Amino acid sequence: MTAIAQTFRGFGRVTPGEWARSAAWALGIFLGLGTLTALWGNPFFIRMTPIIAVDYAILTAEAVLLGLFLGIRKASCPIKGATLGGVLGFQGFACTICNKVLMLAFGPAALLTWYEPYRYWVGGLGIALLLFIVASRLKAQAESFPAV
Repeated sequence: MTAIAQTFRGFGRVTPGEWARSAAWALGIFLGLGTLTALWGNPFFIRMTPIIAVDYAILTAEAVLLGLFLGIRKASCPIKGATLGGVLGFQGFACTICNKVLMLAFGPAALLTWYEPYRYWVGGLGIALLLFIVASRLKAQAESFPAV
């Protein structure tokens, strides 16, 4: 059986409780990070860079994948890889000017000149890493737990 087939077989092993946990995590992450990065109006602060559809796509993908990662049980988990994927994905939709860590490290001119044109690629890299980790978890779930 191919790795892709095993991954899809893993979806059948996810319990209703795990689906519910995954959905709750995904919704919380979507609302929390979307508000934090001002992808919609909020009373906390105003976003300084324009918002385009890719910002919402990366946020949605990240929320769904992190929700699945956090909601599906597994004995061992690649937490470092998921953290890296989450951070890289966050960089894809976060406001470059509002990111204090990047701003202090590189300054506004360097960020807007060298980082801003590539931030969606960084976000895509984070989503790809999360997708690989969630697929690995589903594949392991398909191998570990008997069919229901």
